[in-house]
Amino acid sequence: MLWVSAGAVSVASAADAVTAHQFSGDVRLNYYQASKDLAARDDDVGVTAEAEIQSNWTDRFTSKAVVRWHVPDLGDTSAKAELREGYGLWRGDRLGLKIGKQIVAWGRADGVNPTDNLTPRNYRVQLPFDDDQRSGVLALKADYFVEAEKTFSLFLSPDFEPSKMPLPLGVQFSERHPAVGRWPLGVKWDEHGERTDWSVSYFRGYKLLPEWRAGVADGIVDFHYPKISVFGADTAINFGRFGWRAEFAHVTRDEPQARGSYGGNWSLVTGFDRSFDQELNVNLQGIVQRNSRPGDVASIVNAGERNIAEANAVAFNQESRWKFGATMRIGKKWRNGTVEAELLMIEYFRPSTNYWRPMLNYAVSDSTKLTVGAELFRGPSNSFFGANKRLQGLFGELRFFY
Repeated sequence: MLWVSAGAVSVASAADAVTAHQFSGDVRLNYYQASKDLAARDDDVGVTAEAEIQSNWTDRFTSKAVVRWHVPDLGDTSAKAELREGYGLWRGDRLGLKIGKQIVAWGRADGVNPTDNLTPRNYRVQLPFDDDQRSGVLALKADYFVEAEKTFSLFLSPDFEPSKMPLPLGVQFSERHPAVGRWPLGVKWDEHGERTDWSVSYFRGYKLLPEWRAGVADGIVDFHYPKISVFGADTAINFGRFGWRAEFAHVTRDEPQARGSYGGNWSLVTGFDRSFDQELNVNLQGIVQRNSRPGDVASIVNAGERNIAEANAVAFNQESRWKFGATMRIGKKWRNGTVEAELLMIEYFRPSTNYWRPMLNYAVSDSTKLTVGAELFRGPSNSFFGANKRLQGLFGELRFFY
């Protein structure tokens, strides 16, 4: 997310220590042709305001807070307030400690990140950029700097906050969060070099996306978040204007698996990007996923249970043992970056199902930005992207920075 500082206020104490506060934020007017929460309404006009304050209390201690107010549809004036991040950061010579609500993103692949399991996304939020979906969780993050280019990180959270998915109409859901029987834990070794960056990681916690289960009462679907362990690795290597990225994750389910539920898998996302000049970039990636237990939907006799099993198989790309896919992102800038165009495509094969997002950004001024685009979903109704055709449509945003 782009932040433009509105200024800083400095106050000198008796000991001549300086406390600096930076305030920034934006106000956004949005239009969506189709509601992202799959509600029975279209042509939503909403407004979002976000404010951030960063404070340098001492040479070693800083804090940050980001608050968002979001009204997805002005016809329904109930504003949704959210503290996206709010933490304190202490930085020593070799050790950094961050405590509070924070966003932690893992993975070096573009757009599809199998190692990114620490903090959730809200896929229902009606805002156009990928980072808009992210929100933080209460956690401790400790970074030990072995050398300037080598870091060992620890992530530990006493809470679990799942991702939010669009929910189909006509189904009653119970979205109860699980009682935290284990604290989500992540460890990571990260190295940065002149041409090569890489990391290895381990995560133990919960799946951010839920599997469906038949509820106690008829006609109700329960959400269940399986306990998982994830071993991951990623790298990015630059060869002049060429770059190679790869990200691998092996996911193990740490609890019994019922028939028609989510199973473990390993997945690899890898590809190249090419910068043709300062204004054109092309990124192409391949996706390979091997499922340890593909969905055995056809053998389920009960129609309700079969529908739930099919929904799980589609949501986690587990209809078959092997799943293949590809991504493409093309970005082009004009007029020294004043105008930016981007085309994002994600495709999975057998069955063929894909997502397209063309988008155009125009910087009207240093404090005003206009964005227009569309989201398109293609494929059978029982495919990964085809199941979301109800979400496709045009969108636009006028954004004011302060």
